Amino acid sequence: MSNFEDAVIQRIKQLEREVERLQKWERPAYVWQSYTPTWTAATTNPSIGNGTLTGRYIVIGKLCTYVLGMVMGSTTTYGSGNWAFSLPINAVNTAGINFYGVAHLRKVGTANYERIAEIVPVNSVSVINMFTDPTQGSNSTKISATVPFTWGEDDSLGFEITYEIA
Repeated sequence: MSNFEDAVIQRIKQLEREVERLQKWERPAYVWQSYTPTWTAATTNPSIGNGTLTGRYIVIGKLCTYVLGMVMGSTTTYGSGNWAFSLPINAVNTAGINFYGVAHLRKVGTANYERIAEIVPVNSVSVINMFTDPTQGSNSTKISATVPFTWGEDDSLGFEITYEIA
């Protein structure tokens, strides 16, 4: 065997070892995880009844993207007080930093409402309970059984938010 052939074989072996090393450090596949949110209210908790309340999330590094969808059923009860939805993973609490996303509320057959979904870690790292009306001059920051409308069958709420996890 010539020196050249020997060098090529050695280089191939070196590359094979490098591939094995890199495979050990390969990033895991990022996959969406199912999540069943907890829906609460400040005074009396609501109940989804025969409606649907589903969530999912994905974590990439220290960032979590969380998506929630809810459609009210004929047996849904709305509780009393301002609503909150649990987070799949607690948010980090860094002074002065909140996390913002988008929310869409639909009064079936009547109107659509946009909100800014907000996690305020200084208040809670485990729930999202701020839904700020982006309309200029509005001071509305909550959702309840009667805000921004009286909820009923087939009305829906959905949001998506990305935040840093603890």
